[in-house]
Amino acid sequence: MSEITRMVVVLSLIAGFCSAALTLANVQLGPKIQEQTDFYVRGPALERLFNKPAKEVLKNKVIIPTETGDVPVFFTREGDKVSALAVEAVGKGGFGGDLKIMVGIDLINERQTGMEVVSHSETPGLGARIEEIAFRRQWNGLPIDEPIAVTADGGIIDSISGASTTSRAAVKGTNEVLDFIRLKKAEILQRIAKL
Repeated sequence: MSEITRMVVVLSLIAGFCSAALTLANVQLGPKIQEQTDFYVRGPALERLFNKPAKEVLKNKVIIPTETGDVPVFFTREGDKVSALAVEAVGKGGFGGDLKIMVGIDLINERQTGMEVVSHSETPGLGARIEEIAFRRQWNGLPIDEPIAVTADGGIIDSISGASTTSRAAVKGTNEVLDFIRLKKAEILQRIAKL
C-alpha cells in the first residue's frame, strides 16, 4: 500500500470516528439542549404571557407540524379546560433579519394576551426597542379573529419611530399566529387532550 493511500485510509477512519462521536453526542444531548433553550430563551416570554413561573408552563407543550416546520404551542388550563395558548412564530422581514416572537391567546375571552420577543438581531436603540413594554402592551386585549396592522397601514399598532420595518415584522408574525390558531385550533386542543 502506498504512503498516500495509507494516509487517505487513516484520515477517512478518523473522519468517520469523529462523525460518529458527534452524532452520538447530539442524540444524547439533544433533549437537554432543547430543555435549556426552552427555559432560558422561551421561559421569560412565557412567564410574562401567562403570569406563571416558566417551570410550571414549560411542561405544557405540544408540537404542531405544518408545511413550513414544527410549531411549539404552550398552554395553561383552568380546571380541565385549556384557557390560554402561547404560539411561537417568525416575523419575517425585520431590519436585522427575522424576529422570533410568541403571541399569547386567551381562549376563554378570545383575545390576545400579549406579544413577547423571543429572539432578534435588531439594532440597539432602534429595532431592539420592540422589547420595550410600551410597544409590546399594544397587543393586550386585541381580538383574535381579525388581522392586525401598524397605523401607517391602517391598523392600530404604533410603529417604533425609526424602526417601522421591525414593527411590521412583529405584526406579520402575529398575523401568522392568528391564521395558525384559526386553522389548527381543533388539532391543538385534540393533542393537548391526549396528554
